[in-house]
Amino acid sequence: MNLKHKIQFTIVFLFVCSFGYTQITEGTLEVNSSSEIKKLIQKKINYNNSNPKVKGYRIQLFNGSESGANNTRNKFLALFPNATTSVDWDSPEWKVRVGKYKTRLEVDKAIEEIKLAFGNAIVIEMMIRI
Repeated sequence: MNLKHKIQFTIVFLFVCSFGYTQITEGTLEVNSSSEIKKLIQKKINYNNSNPKVKGYRIQLFNGSESGANNTRNKFLALFPNATTSVDWDSPEWKVRVGKYKTRLEVDKAIEEIKLAFGNAIVIEMMIRI
């Protein structure tokens, strides 16, 4: 048996042996933690439940002066009276953002209609409150 065959045999042997060693067994896992950790976890769960935010999208219509932001928001609400809007200070400018979209497909559909009136509208990826 030459060296090449010995190496091939060794690799195959180790490969076959590994199957017998790595069989999956069922069992239980017990995690012991202190009461302080449990309290901290519960506090985080309560916070997340009271502040439900997810990754999503909004459409930004304007950034600039406060008066320009308010004018843009009023114009938008005249065209889309049931839409969600916000005027936010995001240093160094005021921003008008509209909608709360969970998927890129939803926001892409909405921005096509909005761009007819607000040609500079852009999609912003951000955390949104649901």
